[in-house]
Order: sequence, then C-alpha cells, then structure tokens
Amino acid sequence: MPPEITPQLLREIELSFAARPPTPPDEQLAGAPLEMLRGITRRMATAEDLGSVLQSITTALIERADATLSRIFLCLHDHECAICQERIDAGTQQATTERALHLVAGAGVGSAVGTDPFHRIPLDSPMPAAEAMRGGTPVLIEGWEQNERLMRDPLVAQIWRAIGVVAVASYPLIFRGERLGTIGYATRRRIDPQEFEMLGVFADQAAMAIKNAYLFRELQQYKDRLQSENAYLQDEIRAEHEFEHIVGETPTLAAVLRKVRQVAAVETTVLLTGETGTGKELIARAVHEASARKDRPMIKVNCGAIPQGVVESELFGHEKGAFTGAIQKRIGRFELADKGTLFMDEVGELPLDTQVKLLRVLQEREFERVGSTRPMKVDVRLIAATNRDLEKEVAEGRFRPDLFYRLNVFPIRVPPLRERPGDIPVLVRHFLAQFQRKLAKPLKGVTRSSMEQMQRYAWPGNIRELQNVLERACVVAQGPEVELMDMLRPSPGAAPAAAARIATLDDHERLQIRRALAAAGGKVHGPRGAAALLGINPSTLRSRMQKLGVGKS
Repeated sequence: MPPEITPQLLREIELSFAARPPTPPDEQLAGAPLEMLRGITRRMATAEDLGSVLQSITTALIERADATLSRIFLCLHDHECAICQERIDAGTQQATTERALHLVAGAGVGSAVGTDPFHRIPLDSPMPAAEAMRGGTPVLIEGWEQNERLMRDPLVAQIWRAIGVVAVASYPLIFRGERLGTIGYATRRRIDPQEFEMLGVFADQAAMAIKNAYLFRELQQYKDRLQSENAYLQDEIRAEHEFEHIVGETPTLAAVLRKVRQVAAVETTVLLTGETGTGKELIARAVHEASARKDRPMIKVNCGAIPQGVVESELFGHEKGAFTGAIQKRIGRFELADKGTLFMDEVGELPLDTQVKLLRVLQEREFERVGSTRPMKVDVRLIAATNRDLEKEVAEGRFRPDLFYRLNVFPIRVPPLRERPGDIPVLVRHFLAQFQRKLAKPLKGVTRSSMEQMQRYAWPGNIRELQNVLERACVVAQGPEVELMDMLRPSPGAAPAAAARIATLDDHERLQIRRALAAAGGKVHGPRGAAALLGINPSTLRSRMQKLGVGKS
C-alpha cells in the first residue's frame, strides 16, 4: 500500500527539496537541449540492463533539465512489477488483473521507487502520466491547481504544493505503435515549448532503448531455455537406448502402429500400457515424430526414478531460494516441453499430491514453479506410460480417478514379446547387426536350435531381456554363428527348462486367439473379426476365450 500522507512525510519531502537549491535562471538548460539529449543518450549506450537504462534517463533529466523530480512509468500487470508482487505476497496489496502504470525509475525529490506514494497509477487516473498513456499524446500542465480532476486527489494537492510544483510534462513512450509507458518531470518553473518538444524527441529514443532492453531480456530467457534443452538432449544422446527403430512385422505390432498413426495427427493425450521392456518409450517417440510437434523436443521424465521430495521441482521447476539447496532457478520438464511433447514414464509412481498438480496442468494448461505464485501458461502434448494396472490402482486408492480419466483418453497397449514371437527373428537380425559393429566380430546369425529356443521362451523381460541375452551370447561366440547354450534360465519357481520348452495345446490356442484379436483390433464378430480370421463361429470363439482366460486387448 502507498505510505500514509502524514505531516512527518510532508516534512521529509520539503527537506528533500530544500536540500537541493534551485538552479539560477541564467544556468538553466545550460548547453541547450541538444546537449541534454546527448548526455542522456551516452548514459543509455553504456547501460547494461533495463534498470540502469531507466535510472540513467531520470538522473539526466534532473541534472540537465533543472527538474524537481523525474519519473518513468511502465504499463505492467501487478505480477510483472517486483515491488507490487512483494506487496501481494505480504498481503498488503490486493492482486488485480488490470494493467496499470508502475513506477520503475525516479530521480529528484522522493526518488525511492518502493516508497513513492505514486508507485502504482491506475490508467483511469487524472494524473498526467495516465492521461498521456490513455491518449498516446504528450501532456503539459501549467497552473495545475485549476485542474478540477487533479484537485479531487488530495495526495496530488498536498505533495505538489509541498515541493512547489509549477509545471508537469509527460510524454508517452511509444515504439512502433506499442505504448510502453510514460516519461515525465515536474519543475518549479514554467516549461519552455522548445524544451517540451525536445522531451518528445528524447522520449522516442527512450522508448527504443526500453524496447531493446525488453527484447534483450527475452532473448536471454530464450538462451537460458535453449541451454537447458541442449543439456537435456545431450543427456538423452548419451543414454543407452534399447534400439534405434521399431522392429517387427507381425499383425500384433501392425495393430499398435495403426493406432500410432491415428492419434499422432491430433493433440489427444495418450496412455501407453504394457510390461516393462516392451518398448513403450519407442512408441511414444513414434507418436511424437509423426505429430505436428516433431520439430520441438520430446522431453522424457521417469516418474519412478525421481526422489519423492523433488518430484514437483523436477516437473514444474523452482525459484532460487524456494527450499534448502535451491541455490539457483531451475526450469522444469513442463516448461522445457512447451510447444513440444512430454513423455511421463511410470506415471503410476507419482505421489497423490503431485497427481493433483498434474491434473491442474492438464485441465488449465498452466502451472507455478515451486516457490512462485506466478502462473505460467504451457502448451504441452502429454504421453504417459505405465506398467501398472491403473484401474486397480484407482480401486485401491493409490491413483486419482479423475487423473486416470484425463490420461486414459487414447490408450495403446504395447504387447509383450511372448504375444509376437514372429518378430523374434527380425529383432535378432537387428541386434546382431548392432553387436557386429560394437564387438567387431563377423556375426552372421544364430543357430537353428537357438532360434527355436528363443521362440519358445516366455521372455518375462521382453525386448530388453532379448537384447541382453543376445549381447551376452555374442560376447562369448567363437564363430559367425551364435549359440545361446544355457543362457535362457527359468525364473525362480518356474518349471524345469526341459519341460518349459514344450508348450501345451491350450497355450498354442491361447496364443493364436490373442494374435487374431490383435490383428482384428479387438473385434470378434464381422467379416474382419477374430472369428473369421481363425475360421470358427464367433460363439465358439467366445466360449474358448472364456475357458482359456483370454480377454480383448
């Protein structure tokens, strides 16, 4: 809130003015207005930031124009003004959505920006600065005590009388049609028309300097963001990926890629489900690369790998000093992914309190950094992935149902490797080509018995396990043909290896039904349904599905 006008405050203002004796008339505007303009321009040229640019302007006006006080106001929202934001946080000022003139630099009497009674001037105020901002034209007031609108404001009358104001000049700061704010000064003398006109020439240059400072600050923000993105992408490049391309040719995988093509062109949220090691991240990348956002990065975050205490900081970023150890500002993954795609892996691991904030971002497309009250708009395409049964997690109270419905707009189930054994030979050839280069060995293929062994194996670790097993076999291989030998071991509690190699008839039937359902997109009836593909009656197929425990994918 502005300081209360008390006799003590008025006395301080009077003493401040009395401490600076008036300039003798013959020395006023010494060196002509052009010298004033040159001096100010030199200050502007050597200033390094917006604050010093503005302060140099107001100081030069006091020194060269014999002004009692000089002020620069910028048209800002309250949250864009550091002083007003502090007052809002402290509860001494109420936040508004309207823009106003905020004092950003001052010199002369009462030049402390934070304590100036006129720090914030509404745009509908009778003050000359507000009038110049509204009309976009300069304002010169002499004999202000005859101005009825000004005299209705007791603050103006008391302070201007106390410091002996005679004339006030205010010019709008306009750059290419954009009104940035106003510049002005008050004197204890009349303002010469030529002097007033010269203020307008300088106001044009000042507006250019202020706009340049704005652009430089915006450029610095983009630079900081690009540096963060570059650091993140370098980490991604260094990370070891399972494989470079989606590899496979079975109808099961074709059904998944068909869904990828359907959803990539729209902005719909995608939820990828499936066991660990099935390649959910690769499917997410395929969605991103086929979308309109492909020229922006896809930012990845593994929700299960982030310590619980820093999840919000990782996702939304934090301000310097927001908590112990926050020694500098951090840009979160949502901000990095603006205009791009955010891939949230293992989303089922998020704490419930973070789920609430994630839901807000999805609903309102805005968030706040930790330690900040300023909302930030964001445009992010979200792809989430999990190996958990989220419906079960919701039923047991570990996952919010409203967030589940927000994420589950377009679900894609990534099938495990055991449901697509026809892709194993293709994957083997792909990995062998990689290991041939990596190990510098003339690897040509795997033995027939090894291939049969791999196609019978259940692969609980899916593609990741296949890659690791093959690499281990290639390391010990003595010739161009790779032999698995005893590298496929049953998991604890499983049947002996000899028995595990022989699948039952029910296993084969269950596998064929799943393949047919995947190829038919989950349809049972119809000319292209799973029953038609298998050559049996739909009622018979439903009966076999119920007996074997097979559901639609």
